Amino acid sequence: MLVGTNLQYANSFNNRIVLETIRLFGPVSRVEIARRTQLTAQTVTNITKKLMEGGLVLEDSRYQEGRGAPSIMLKLNENAAFSIGIDFDKDHMTAIMLNLGGKICQRKNLDLDFPTPEQGIDLMCSAANTLIEDEGVEKSRIWGIGVALPGPMATSSDSDFANLANPEALPGWDNVPVVKQIEERLQLPVFIENNASAAAMGEHWYGQAQHIQSFFYVYFCSGLGGGLVINGQLYSGHTGNAGELGFFPTPIFPDNSNMGEHDHLGGYFNIPLLIKKMEAAGYPVGSLSELESWFNNDNPLLIEWLDSGSQYLTPLILAIEYLIDPEVIYFGGRLPKPMLRALLDNLRKSVSSYRIDRKVSHPDFQIASAGIDAAALGVATQPLYTSFAPLPRLLMKQHRKAADTFSRLQGTM
Repeated sequence: MLVGTNLQYANSFNNRIVLETIRLFGPVSRVEIARRTQLTAQTVTNITKKLMEGGLVLEDSRYQEGRGAPSIMLKLNENAAFSIGIDFDKDHMTAIMLNLGGKICQRKNLDLDFPTPEQGIDLMCSAANTLIEDEGVEKSRIWGIGVALPGPMATSSDSDFANLANPEALPGWDNVPVVKQIEERLQLPVFIENNASAAAMGEHWYGQAQHIQSFFYVYFCSGLGGGLVINGQLYSGHTGNAGELGFFPTPIFPDNSNMGEHDHLGGYFNIPLLIKKMEAAGYPVGSLSELESWFNNDNPLLIEWLDSGSQYLTPLILAIEYLIDPEVIYFGGRLPKPMLRALLDNLRKSVSSYRIDRKVSHPDFQIASAGIDAAALGVATQPLYTSFAPLPRLLMKQHRKAADTFSRLQGTM
């Protein structure tokens, strides 16, 4: 239940609570909003009036609830606001536009080949402008742009501008002020997140994890990442890099004979590098679908890669299980689903063999359902969610961009 407060100083929080209740349960009556939020009827009436004046909420149908006049049902105005999410890595870029209701309105995909910072910033800005033009929406209704980059990342002292994209995943990108440059180019607020955490949030909002409160997301892309959600909220850690699995040193794993040049686990699970190894062995791979086709034809290199990979992952998955105790561990990213399925089959067997008998419960292993758009979905949601999400911590310290967006709304209310 989303519970509001009748204290006047918490008006901003109550606005968020009411809007989120309408988003989740609409069309919904004011009486039902008051019941669900435990706000007074007068408070709900005042807030919904302001939300309607601001264009975020619309009247829908009328519903007869017993005697008296029928109740006016309220619903979210899904096209009142939009946001853009960009998942950017050395081998691909996925850009999407979401409306306030979370519907994907536009999508743009590009295959990349180690772009420079100048090329990358140009590509991201061009994609954002193309999405806005194709949708035909006024720029004033774009609440922000979310950008997902490979982790780990560093931020400035005020936690506002991210200054580092993983220099191993994106050579030459260290200390590039990505957020600042995009904001200056597009004149829109920019939010940034590492791609694994963004994918976890995408799964939480749009995948099977919508009703899972605590889970871990294992992310396969240009390396190995992880996202941690606890009690329904992304846990980022002290530096914003919680869940970063890829930098575990390989000497801790049982058999390193196949690790070759890799001194960390992320190097082994580097999909672009795997594709290069396939091509060097005489198996050309021009796309992820071709990689999937080779696997479906029992390619020996891929079979060995997955078998060894499951061995290296086993101690990490056990550590996640024992230290965090999640309800589910999701596996997703850009690895084709048949390969994920085979990896999970291996992990279920290997992890089970290492559990002690007294461990009677364990997390479920599932393939993430939000697909390869998960990271883009997660960061596209961030401008909308940060501006209106009913999180108590936002009362203590609002993100600057969220506060600016919300204040613009307050001005119309």
